[in-house]
Amino acid sequence: MKYKNTIILIVCFVPILLKGQFNDRYRGFGLDIGSSGSGLFVTFSSLHSSEKMSLNGEFRFYDIKAPDETLVYDYYSGQTRNAGGISLVMFPLFFGVNFYPFVGKIENNFSPFITTRGGIVFTIDGKESGTFKNRWTEANTQFSPGGFIGTGIDFKMVGQTSVSTMFGIEIIKLNEKADSVKDYSGFLIHISFNRRLK
Repeated sequence: MKYKNTIILIVCFVPILLKGQFNDRYRGFGLDIGSSGSGLFVTFSSLHSSEKMSLNGEFRFYDIKAPDETLVYDYYSGQTRNAGGISLVMFPLFFGVNFYPFVGKIENNFSPFITTRGGIVFTIDGKESGTFKNRWTEANTQFSPGGFIGTGIDFKMVGQTSVSTMFGIEIIKLNEKADSVKDYSGFLIHISFNRRLK
């Protein structure tokens, strides 16, 4: 347990110690599409003066889908509804680093990178039936470690904006089972729209 605390301290304080070497700051938002579900996120990043790395932080809302969840058409009401869905959401808070191995070697407006991120995941497991209030009142909650490793590309746009796409493996292994599953790891596509802060 003490090793986990040490890692958390390092992740939190290294960006503060290196702050003077990181000049350009970006803020953004985006969409996640993964093996276990989909979600939205906000992100902050700071690019090192060498442009070979950047520090990143992100906070996400992740709606988990059941493996057998599907859309069903109701002929009586004329509407579609989810069948086999679960009431499970996660809030990952990750910090990490992007490494840009081809700085100065590509004369275009895109920059490939390798990324790794880690942090904590707050999970809320609601009831599977009842009204919205009944499902989420007294829901089971837990904190667990999580992370992401993958590759991506930053596309620089006109002005102060950029688009970043990532593809990789997300690691979410819960301390306790939620909806009979303990491991929600899988592939993840991460798309963000960023703007440079002045």
